Amino acid sequence: MREIVIIHENEEWLVPLREEFKQRGVRATEWFLDTGVVPFTEQPQDAVYYNRMSASSHTRGHRFAPEYTRAVLTWLESHNRKVVNDTRALALEVCKLSQYAVLQRAGLRVPKTHAVIGQQHLVSAAKAFNQWPLILKPNRGGKGLGVQRFNSLDELARYRDNNALEAPLDGTWLLQEYIQPKQPFITRAEFVGQEFVYTVQVNTEDGFELCPADNCSIEDQFCPTDQQSQKFSITHRFDDHAIIAKLQQFLRDSGIDVAGIEFIENDQGELFVYDVNTNTNYNQAAEQRADVSHTGMGALAEYLIGLAKTS
Repeated sequence: MREIVIIHENEEWLVPLREEFKQRGVRATEWFLDTGVVPFTEQPQDAVYYNRMSASSHTRGHRFAPEYTRAVLTWLESHNRKVVNDTRALALEVCKLSQYAVLQRAGLRVPKTHAVIGQQHLVSAAKAFNQWPLILKPNRGGKGLGVQRFNSLDELARYRDNNALEAPLDGTWLLQEYIQPKQPFITRAEFVGQEFVYTVQVNTEDGFELCPADNCSIEDQFCPTDQQSQKFSITHRFDDHAIIAKLQQFLRDSGIDVAGIEFIENDQGELFVYDVNTNTNYNQAAEQRADVSHTGMGALAEYLIGLAKTS
C-alpha cells in the first residue's frame, strides 16, 4: 500500500480524519503548506496526495497557501502522481465565478450574478443589477465570511462611503440576487470519490458563516451551546432527487473527487446552487444525532485507503 499524504493548512480540521485512519490501522502523512520550496525538477514521492487546501486559508494567516499548493500540485501532476482534488479543483475552490460556469454547463441553476472589480464601480453596478435585496460577496472567500445583504442602493452606497467594505482577496466582488428561502436553511450535499454520502441542512438564522466543521460551529465561544450544536442536521429529503445526479456530473466535468456543494430552495421549490467547497468538512454532532451508518470522514478515509491500495 502506498503512502497517503494530506496537503493542508489547518491542523484542527485533520483531527477527526486522523481518528478514522487510526481505527483502520493506517497512518497518513500530513504536509502543512504555507510557505516553502517546490523542487520542481526533482521526482516527488510516489504516493496518494489528498489536497485539502481552503479558500479561507488567509483568515488563518496563511495568505499564500493556495498559491503554494498550486505549485506543489502542478509538480505532482507533471510526474503523474495520484492527486485527489487536483489543480482543477483548487482553481474552482478559490473562484466562485468559475464554479458557476461549470455548474451551469452541468445543467444546474445558479443565482443571477455580476462580477465587479474596483470598489468605485460597486454602486453603479448595483444600480444596473437592479434587483433588491441583493447579496454582496467576495469571489474568493471562505466560511461565508464577507457575505452581506443590502436592501437598497442607498444602503449599499452609505456602507461603501463609510469605508466599511474590505476588499476581496482577488479584488473581485460578486453582486448576487438574494434567494428568498422557502425555509430558513440551506442544504449541503456531501460527495466522496464523486459518490453521494448525505445532505445536511444548515440553519441560516444567525447569518452567513456556515462552515459545518465542528470547530467552525463553535465560532468564538469556548464550547458549543445546545442551540449552536443544533445548527446542522442530516436530511434524507434529497437522497433520490435529480439534483444529486446533476451535481455528480458537475464533479466529473470539473475533476473534483471530494466536495460539499451548497444549494438553496426558493418559495417556488426551485433549487439554486451557489457554493462549492472542495475542502469539505463534516459535523460529527449532526452525524451522531442522525445515527448515520457511513460518516463523512469515515467515507473519506476508506476512499483514500482504497486508492492507496489500488492506484
